[in-house]
Amino acid sequence: MPADDRILVDVETVGLTFAEPMWVTNGSVPLPDGSTRPLPVIIGHEFAGRVARAGSATSGFVVGDRVFGLIDFWRNGAAAEQASVLPGEITKVPGAVSSLDACTLPIGALTAWQALFDFAHVKKGETVLIHGGAGAVGTFAIQLAKDAGARVIATARGQAATALCQALGAEHAIDTAAERFEDVAGPVDVIFDTVGHDLLERSWSFLRRGGRLVTISGEAEDAPSPERAAALGIEAYWFIVEPNPKQLDQIAKKVEERRIVVQIDRCYPLSDARRAFVEAADRARQGKTVLIVREPLARSGYR
Repeated sequence: MPADDRILVDVETVGLTFAEPMWVTNGSVPLPDGSTRPLPVIIGHEFAGRVARAGSATSGFVVGDRVFGLIDFWRNGAAAEQASVLPGEITKVPGAVSSLDACTLPIGALTAWQALFDFAHVKKGETVLIHGGAGAVGTFAIQLAKDAGARVIATARGQAATALCQALGAEHAIDTAAERFEDVAGPVDVIFDTVGHDLLERSWSFLRRGGRLVTISGEAEDAPSPERAAALGIEAYWFIVEPNPKQLDQIAKKVEERRIVVQIDRCYPLSDARRAFVEAADRARQGKTVLIVREPLARSGYR
């Protein structure tokens, strides 16, 4: 039986985050309080599945409910037959949305949502530049910004990636392998950076006064400087996505209404999880990579 405050889920699909192996240092995973969690650990913190059991102290979910969500990054993930989750980490999957699509939302779409609306406060008519528009987060960011009435510019690498950005709603898609974004577009109101490094550094001076810069780059040197932002008359933020079932409900509704289209790059069975990570290092990815735990159920819904 699960702990009183936990829900046990039969996992159907899991979204992969390819940076996760880099969280391991010296044979363990460092935790926020300074302690460590020894290996082995279970990867895959965004998932979809069905409730198998509900602890006595939980409410709102019953056995058989289709659910999806984001497990706290400092606990074991969901790349397994079953996962133990907290009620505040999950919400119900709408009937017309497949588990295959649902498992891509809790990190990719939720990160984009929080960046654009919780931090940048994107408004209708503003111009938004999204770095990494063809990635697992960027594909959602383009669509969410466009759906909010913003004018969207995206950067990506390669013709296939820029074509995808345009198909998702970007007015301009800039191939960073061939041109500089500064030479193609003018100053913007909001920049959402999913890449970091040189693209982020060059973005500071590309914002209008009063603009907002949001980055999710994991590099320490990319953390925005409040002093630099103040000197430029802009706001700058770095954040890590947090579970938010209410926001996931809103996102899933947009998927159900086809206002957002999920982009899945490749699927692997759970038994091939290692191969998924190995192959990812050698190819450009467009959208999310998914592990399928229960094949017959993964594609239930409209797909």
